[in-house]
Amino acid sequence: MPPPCIFCDNESGSEEHLWAAWMHRLIAFAPVNRQEGSGPVLIGQYPEITINTVCRTCNNGWMSQLEEKNVARLKPMLLNTAITLDPGGMKLLAEWAVKTAMVAESIKPRNDNENFFTREERIAMRECHAIPERTRVWIGALTESHIGCHGTDFTILADGGKTRIGTGSVSTVYVGHFVVQTVTEHLHPPYVSDDPSFITPSPSICDERLTQIHPSRPRKADWPLTPFTEYGATGIAALMDRWRIGEQVNKISNAVAPKY
Repeated sequence: MPPPCIFCDNESGSEEHLWAAWMHRLIAFAPVNRQEGSGPVLIGQYPEITINTVCRTCNNGWMSQLEEKNVARLKPMLLNTAITLDPGGMKLLAEWAVKTAMVAESIKPRNDNENFFTREERIAMRECHAIPERTRVWIGALTESHIGCHGTDFTILADGGKTRIGTGSVSTVYVGHFVVQTVTEHLHPPYVSDDPSFITPSPSICDERLTQIHPSRPRKADWPLTPFTEYGATGIAALMDRWRIGEQVNKISNAVAPKY
C-alpha cells in the first residue's frame, strides 16, 4: 500500500509532474549545467520530473489553487518581463515557494526516508498555507531560462562544532528567469527560544541579487532584479553554494557553523 500523502492522510502515488503544465506551455526549459573550476559539467534536472508523494485530492485541490493565485505574477518573471510586486503578491509567492520546497524535499533521497519538514508543518501548509517558523524566503533572477530544484540539509553546530543544536534545510528553485531560495531551521530543545535571530550566510554576491519576501518584505519589489548568470563569479552556483561557504553566526551561541 502506498504511504500517505505528505500533506494529508490519503494515499499518495498520483504520479504528477513537479512543474505545472502551464509553465511548459509558456516556455521551453533547459536544465542548469554546473561546473566547478575545471571539473566535469554536471547535467541538471530533467524538466519533466514527476513526483508520487502527494495524493490527487491535494494536487488538484489546494495545491492547484495556490498555483493559480501565483500565475499572474510568475508568468512575467518566468519570461523576464518587468513587474512590480506588492506585499500581498510577495506573500503568495513565499507560500508557493515553501509548498514547492516541501514537495521537492519529499522525493530527495535520505537516510530512512525521513523528511525534514514535520507532519505538522506540512498539514499546516495544506490547511492554511502556514509557513513554518524560522523560515526565510528570497527571490532572484537568472540571465538564461532554466528549470530545476536543488535541496541541501545541514547540521547546526555550536561551541566550536562540539554541540549539535539543530538542523536546517535549503531549497533553491529556478523556473525560467525566476529563482527563489527558502531556508528553514529546526532548533532542538533546550536551544529553542524566543530569540528571533537566524543563522546568516557569509557575505557574497548573492546579497545584492536577492530580495527577501518572508518573513520581512519591502513595500514593493521591482522586477527584474540584478540577475545571476549561468557560469562565472556571478553564476547560479554561488546561490546554490550560499550556505556552504564560511562560518555562519547566530545570536543563540557565539559561533554556529553548518555541517553537511
